[in-house]
Amino acid sequence: MIQAVFFDFGGVLGRLDRPMIADIESRYAIPSGGLLKALYGTPEWEAVQVGRRPEEEWWAAIGRKLEEMSGHPVQGIDAEWRGIWSSMDTDVVGLAERLRETYVVGVLSNSTLRLEKDLLEGNGIHDIFHVVINSARVGVAKPDARIYHHAAAAVGLDPSACLHIDDLPHNVDGAREAGFASVHYTGDYAALEASLRALGVNC
Repeated sequence: MIQAVFFDFGGVLGRLDRPMIADIESRYAIPSGGLLKALYGTPEWEAVQVGRRPEEEWWAAIGRKLEEMSGHPVQGIDAEWRGIWSSMDTDVVGLAERLRETYVVGVLSNSTLRLEKDLLEGNGIHDIFHVVINSARVGVAKPDARIYHHAAAAVGLDPSACLHIDDLPHNVDGAREAGFASVHYTGDYAALEASLRALGVNC
């Protein structure tokens, strides 16, 4: 029986502002898809999301990658790309608020040390959750089984009593391999509710 539901942040609670990304890429002459590749496709991101490098090194790597892609300086772009996760999926946030009346609800996210204050508190949703599991603080990232086991232990439950919602298939698979139930969220909220009900979650 499911007793705890964990939500990913980016792509589940937080909506990626794709029109903003397209606008940034257009204005800075960055190839389509290049911004996300620069943000999340570098060794510096792999290190910062498990707390092994300071965030400033990641920012510098992003700038270098974007300059390489565009062929010219991109000063000031960091102030723009930091806003791409500023929109919340209100349906999913509402779901978390309802579920907390019956279940333990948590955030389980690969992120930087900005997750709690800038993303959760900044968007007014931090207090919805009983627990926040941030990869940068625990030193291990999804889809490694250890982060799911850490999350289960943090709420005093067996992994089999936990469920994780994620937008990335490999993180969904990682949760299942760690003993969690897991649902892949594609942005279709009705499908998400149906999948949760099929797993016995009263939503």
